[in-house]
Amino acid sequence: MSKGVRNQIVFSLIATLGAMVMGTILGWTSPANTLLQNGVGFPISVDDLKSFGSIFGIGAVFGALPAGKLSATIGRRYSMVLFEIIIIVGWIFLTMANASWMLLAGRVLQGVGVGALCTVIPTYVAEISQPHIRGTLGTIFQVYVVIGILYSYIIGSVVEYHTFNLLCGIWTILHVVLTFFIPESPYFFMYKKKDKNANTSMKKLREENDADIASELTVIKTEIELQKANQDTFTKVMANKANRKSLLIGIGCMFFQQTSGINAIIFYMGYIFNEIGSSITTNTSVIAVGIVQLVMTFVAMMIVDKAGRRVLLIVSAIVMSISFFCLGLYLEMSRKSVHKDSILSWLPLILIALYISAFSLGFGPIPWVVMGEIFSNEVKPYGTSLATATNWILVFAVTYLTFVTTNSIGFLGLFWIYSLFCALGALFVWYTVPETKNKSLTEIQLKLAGNDNSPSSTNDV
Repeated sequence: MSKGVRNQIVFSLIATLGAMVMGTILGWTSPANTLLQNGVGFPISVDDLKSFGSIFGIGAVFGALPAGKLSATIGRRYSMVLFEIIIIVGWIFLTMANASWMLLAGRVLQGVGVGALCTVIPTYVAEISQPHIRGTLGTIFQVYVVIGILYSYIIGSVVEYHTFNLLCGIWTILHVVLTFFIPESPYFFMYKKKDKNANTSMKKLREENDADIASELTVIKTEIELQKANQDTFTKVMANKANRKSLLIGIGCMFFQQTSGINAIIFYMGYIFNEIGSSITTNTSVIAVGIVQLVMTFVAMMIVDKAGRRVLLIVSAIVMSISFFCLGLYLEMSRKSVHKDSILSWLPLILIALYISAFSLGFGPIPWVVMGEIFSNEVKPYGTSLATATNWILVFAVTYLTFVTTNSIGFLGLFWIYSLFCALGALFVWYTVPETKNKSLTEIQLKLAGNDNSPSSTNDV
């Protein structure tokens, strides 16, 4: 492994540590539902507990929307630091809370910070990575999220409330400190016409000689100058075919990531197992599914730059659709013939594990990879913000509507609706998402514009 590749991996691991922070915050809700009862000096109602989970998503939307523009103004590194500081303030509110409004405020602040980090981090990783490892480095984001969630579950089961917050919040401080040791994106420096700074950053990220680095920076500079020449209002930026298509792809991938039902399954897993009559305990199912999700996300990280984005997304969507359809069939059959203690009572766990495996291989990590590489610099501030905001709006909407929908059409109807959305996701990828493995960011823009003549294009699925 060359020094340049090694540095890209190390800097990506540091930058993406923000996803670990995101995971601890997402996982905070479940342990906190129990710990808050004795951890604060005021009563907590059931409605309060529901609000602490849902209001986080609203904060994330407000964090995502300005994050793209801000990172284009002050840089990717300083944006990460700024939004992590907001998260730290959120942890302080949660830890020192003496009323419900402080808990709500803390969750909103955390949401703002996480929503923004989801916009900035994938952009940074895509910009510092060489094409042959960009997919692998991009999937680190989802790996960290899963690890963070499991970390919260484990820590929350053995410590009291204030210690729990401290041990989760320490990752935020660690990310802030380490971010000062990574280079700024060369793309940002070139965009700001700071060529010397860009050259310094690139030397930390590449093993090539000065001529090769200068050549790569020249390509970046030419691309940015062309985009700046066409840069104008959002309406005029969207007049460009490639920009319109990239925005459709970025938002579409996030749309189908959430309408695949992942957060509904995670949030309501125990309730689902009880309702469909499985004999598996909630703790067993959560641990089993968490382990499966972590392992399969690692698998995705290993193969994304070999199999390609399109193949994994399509296979992921098809397998998820089949899993949900079979869960619906099981539910229909269980009402008639499946005893709770029979061997078939394990089938829901197997099907949900299969669903989680498929999600972790494709629609879990890859939309974040695609978002980081699909947008040109002129549309990136708009595209990353809109795609991330779409994701968080749907996190809130899907989890809320899941509970409402089951009261009217039951889990059978719900599972088959998710099955339909997963199938539609496969069709969306087939007809709109180009293969981006082993392509430079410039080659991706040429492909979106219909001008791709790169050798690898003949190998696209």
